[in-house]
Amino acid sequence: MNRYGRGVAYSSKEQWSRAIEDYNKALELNPKLAAAFYSRGFALQKQDQLDRALQDFDQAIGLDPENASAFALRGSVLLRKGELDRALSDFDRAIKIDPNDATTFYNRGVVYSRKRQWDAAVADFEQAIRLQPDDASAFAYRGAAWQRRGELDRAIKDLDRAIELDGHLAVAFAFRGAANSAKGEWDRAIQDYTRALEIEPHNAATFYNRGVAYSRKQQWDDAIQDFDRAIRLDPNDASVFHNRGFAHRKLDQLDAAIQDFDQAIQLDPNDAVAFALRGAAWQRKGELDRAIQDYDRALEIDPNDATTLYNRGAANSGRRQWDQAIQDYDRAIKLEPKFAPALFSRGVAKKQLGDRAGAEADIAAARQIDPDIGKW
Repeated sequence: MNRYGRGVAYSSKEQWSRAIEDYNKALELNPKLAAAFYSRGFALQKQDQLDRALQDFDQAIGLDPENASAFALRGSVLLRKGELDRALSDFDRAIKIDPNDATTFYNRGVVYSRKRQWDAAVADFEQAIRLQPDDASAFAYRGAAWQRRGELDRAIKDLDRAIELDGHLAVAFAFRGAANSAKGEWDRAIQDYTRALEIEPHNAATFYNRGVAYSRKQQWDDAIQDFDRAIRLDPNDASVFHNRGFAHRKLDQLDAAIQDFDQAIQLDPNDAVAFALRGAAWQRKGELDRAIQDYDRALEIDPNDATTLYNRGAANSGRRQWDQAIQDYDRAIKLEPKFAPALFSRGVAKKQLGDRAGAEADIAAARQIDPDIGKW
């Protein structure tokens, strides 16, 4: 058996190092053997040697420009490296040469999904399913694309089918959890995320998403446990820290909440939500100046957040800075005209400044929206 042939035999047994040794020898004997470059690239990417794999696919394509598989595999390596535009170009070329390869359509669909081009993603997953009707992953990713388009029933139908085809496909359960979350079906979402984690127990995103679902059910301790696990797996996601901080604040664990918001802001200094939530925690602790500093920063990032404007107005009211408070309430009400707490609080501030008629009008307007506001 020649060295190239033996390399192929080793590859079939997933003995990648031995296969690479034989491909090396085959290329010493014949430096223009395109198949050996392609096969060695395949083995190298199996060993996560992505840059070396790319070099081999480049060589294979240079020697054989009509090798659809080389374009497809180079595209898959570029996808793994996050080079989406280059991956897309390679998948386009592979499909032009061979329009009947389901895996290439699937991979191009994944690229479109990463680029948030949902219509194009759906079209490619449909082609993949037409060519390979039992591809559970294609159903799963098409379901995820439907969900992103807001077509939740179609999403769940696809995800149900993916799970029928492969009951151990963690991503299908995770995506169905996301679709059920989008429908507000929190118990079903939690069941799906739990099943996904039974299959794939080290997925930070799934712990995070289940934590969000527990938060929506106001099961704050369960949420914190999931956020803890997500952070242990991926300590660099600001959104997990600010969601855990929110849960701590709901439990009146204000110091823990502030520590989480500190970390969220360190990871993402433009996270307006983290500044706003930290401001609310400082306000709850009675540290109004620090609260206002955080609200100021949040509003620099997102000047159209009515809740943050209302909260800063409340902090200014707490400092008896009535004019500043009214300015904040004015802006919040302009953004959300039926924001009853802002209307009521503006009425209280006007009363403090002696504007009795304005105060009564605002309080009456607030109580038309919420008859119980201001009643204890």
